[in-house]
Amino acid sequence: MQAKLTYTQEADFRRERDFGAKVGATFEFVVAQFRPLFKCLVYFVLPGALLAGIGMGLFVSNVLSMIPLAGPSAHGGRITQTFPNNPFTITSMLGIGLATVGFMAAFLLLSSTVYAFVRVRINTPAQEAVKPAEVWAFVWRRLGRVVGAMLVLSLLMLVSGGLLMGCLALLGPGFVFLIVFPAFWAAICLTLYFPILWMEDDGILAALRRSFYLIKGKWWSSLGLYMIMSFITGVMNYLFLIPFYGLMVVRTMLKLPGFDSEILSVAAMSIYALGWIFTAVLPLVAMLFQYFNLVERKDGIGLRQLVDSLGQTPAPQVSNHTFRPDEEGEY
Repeated sequence: MQAKLTYTQEADFRRERDFGAKVGATFEFVVAQFRPLFKCLVYFVLPGALLAGIGMGLFVSNVLSMIPLAGPSAHGGRITQTFPNNPFTITSMLGIGLATVGFMAAFLLLSSTVYAFVRVRINTPAQEAVKPAEVWAFVWRRLGRVVGAMLVLSLLMLVSGGLLMGCLALLGPGFVFLIVFPAFWAAICLTLYFPILWMEDDGILAALRRSFYLIKGKWWSSLGLYMIMSFITGVMNYLFLIPFYGLMVVRTMLKLPGFDSEILSVAAMSIYALGWIFTAVLPLVAMLFQYFNLVERKDGIGLRQLVDSLGQTPAPQVSNHTFRPDEEGEY
């Protein structure tokens, strides 16, 4: 029976894996490196997630206040519906702004922290634990390049959106697939973009070209892996929405007093935002293992490193603890 990998050395990552092995490796890595990875996520990603949770809580609180409230009518006790608040308030707009900034910062730092953690883990001796300061130092050196990469992706999305609107205006809805299908194909290819940025030392445009090179011939398997891990993440996210659903039932259906506070909405959405951090790690790690798998299939880096390491380590000393050369043994 093959021993479980500890994911403390480069050879544990650089391997060819089939579909099921990549899914299994994702969970094995998270379990094996949970404590140091969790610590890094708390230090670097938690502030952005909390900011997003606060913004979502403020917005949701205003949305819930739009739900009609039952009240007595002056005409024979009939029920009337009243709308207490305007949804487009300063608080609501502030909530949307905080949620947008928080989620953007959280996603940027989440992907950066996960991939930087793996890069530091590879370069750290197996017997030593990865420290958050080492991960942050690595993130800080490359943060500018990652921000530039996100700007490039945003520009590509704007261009794709413009082409889509142009097709709708000039060719009609029937030709939308001319843009939608190529854009969807490119989006799956770009799931390797950030792993390449963090695992390799090339520039932004070089990483963009390499993502299309690596995924050539493996587009469907990459799509399947990403969809499966995203589905698992989505199902797990519902667990962290339970407090919000409970609050919504108590506030809108049972109408119990004291549950219309914005603090409760902020707390419920903050729990969801925190849960999103840890569940969103799974598709990021899965695509990282897909990257290592495709690199081994295309370039064979891990195999070359293994061959080069032959003869570099001292030969093991074979000895018998019962009979040594200077002992005559028992007769």
